Amino acid sequence: MQLQTHIELFEGLDADIYALSNDSPQQHKKLNEKFQFTYPFLSDPAMKLIEKADLEDQAVSKRGYSIFDKNGEFVTSEHNDYWGDEIEQTAKKIKKALP
Repeated sequence: MQLQTHIELFEGLDADIYALSNDSPQQHKKLNEKFQFTYPFLSDPAMKLIEKADLEDQAVSKRGYSIFDKNGEFVTSEHNDYWGDEIEQTAKKIKKALP
């Protein structure tokens, strides 16, 4: 929710924003219907992209963010259960890490 509420912090970036989890597309659809997110959700039940994003922990997706370049290559990630509560700091870290 914090990302959506503060989406303006990410406007103007040369980047696309996605929410990624191992939840099903149906679960994502229910969330989107309830909260009207303006960015897409990606379902990764096999945890392949989550693992590539370095946010996998014993078949569970950790909270945090990851950055991939335009070619889909991993750049960096940060596991942080409070990234949303610390959204302004998170935005600064993401802007600094963008290639």
